[in-house]
Amino acid sequence: MRLRNMVLILLVAATVFSFFMAGQAQALSFANWEGTWFKVKVSETGKAGPVVSALTPNGGEVVTNNEKSTTSFLVIDSYDITTTAFSETVFAVRYCVYNGTAWVNHAAAWPVLGGEPEYFLTFLTYSFDEIQNNSLQTSWIPLEVKGTESRQTVGEITSASFKNLGGIFREEIDSIIPYGGIGIVKFTGSLIKSDQVTGTVPPDCLLR
Repeated sequence: MRLRNMVLILLVAATVFSFFMAGQAQALSFANWEGTWFKVKVSETGKAGPVVSALTPNGGEVVTNNEKSTTSFLVIDSYDITTTAFSETVFAVRYCVYNGTAWVNHAAAWPVLGGEPEYFLTFLTYSFDEIQNNSLQTSWIPLEVKGTESRQTVGEITSASFKNLGGIFREEIDSIIPYGGIGIVKFTGSLIKSDQVTGTVPPDCLLR
């Protein structure tokens, strides 16, 4: 009886260990994010007013400066891990936006501030010229990124998303009377599956 119990205990322990090892083998790594595309939705809520200058020494009225939701695209190009403690580990990303006449790629970085491959924190800074409004805008956006690995294919991300944890923008509008604006940003992204990238992402965004 004692021998039978011992064999049973060993079998249970071996089963638990095998499940644990399988779980370990299936875990995502940060490198698995390379090549991942997101469809991004961006909207802004802000204010703007005439720049105080020699032309307008008393400035002028502050007005609403909101932007309705627009679509853009982001891809994680590569991942660079450092070996020194407390040094930044960084994703190189491309953020593709429509400037009023064409889709334009902007190189940027996602430093991994903390977390794990399935759920990590990062920060995006980018600037772009909007030709239609003749403006230059810079945004600073903290993000949380989540992903889930396929149960069938090791390292394949089958669902992923990100959303902002705050975020601000500054806008410089060049006109007869220059305006300066600030506000908050809503910035969310959803995974584009690898077999849908070509039909979803504008061709100019695919260019490196």
